[in-house]
Amino acid sequence: MSDALKDIWLSLKQWELWTTLGWLELRQRYKRSIVGPFWITLSMGILILALGVIYGELFKMELKTYLPMLAIGLVFWTFMSNVINEGATAFIASSTYISQLPTTKFIYILQAFWRNFMMLCHNIVIVLAVLFYFKTLSISSIPLFFIGFIIVVVNLIWASLLLAVLSVRFRDIPQIVTSIMQVVFYITPILFSGQMLSKYSFLLQFNPFAWFIDMLRSPLLSDSVSSQSYISSIILAIVGSLITLVIFSKTKNKISYWV
Repeated sequence: MSDALKDIWLSLKQWELWTTLGWLELRQRYKRSIVGPFWITLSMGILILALGVIYGELFKMELKTYLPMLAIGLVFWTFMSNVINEGATAFIASSTYISQLPTTKFIYILQAFWRNFMMLCHNIVIVLAVLFYFKTLSISSIPLFFIGFIIVVVNLIWASLLLAVLSVRFRDIPQIVTSIMQVVFYITPILFSGQMLSKYSFLLQFNPFAWFIDMLRSPLLSDSVSSQSYISSIILAIVGSLITLVIFSKTKNKISYWV
């Protein structure tokens, strides 16, 4: 396992490289665009406004209650799903570099994460605008939000690395992950609140993304976070990280041949 930890440590030390690569890749997507990466914010803002009006009416909820809940849920779900989906293909997408350059492997996971983190920074403007407009943000709850965000990031990182290793060996994995994430979206309280699923509450108790959304959304809405969300997410982070380290240590040197 020491080789895996060394790879991770060396990758973290090269932060200038993976942050630059992630930012350049994001800029390349919007090359010669007037608005540039802020198209991400614009399109997300339009989507949130449209869904907020329509689903708020369907659920018979006031806009000042439903729109902040939707904005936080949709912005952070987009971030999490993109990290998982793109993390699963991180090694495949970087196969040219992996097969030709003696670089550390974990750097490509960090590159994919950083690119999506930059997209989150663009979209978080929408969340802050909605929270300030409806005056639902409590400064005292912000530390709890950052604690939850760190726990979520740890889980996303190990899941991305594990899926990247499995995907480079079994090329059907990325399609399976994409399909599963689409299903999980509809059973995670993003377009709705968790209280609406009282009859099917078990879908939330065994859904890690429901825990993540609870830790991120509840503090920003000045609500209390379920202790189960913290405990389950921390246990998942520890167990998942250990399993991923073992698998990564056994497969790290084979990735160059698999790509």
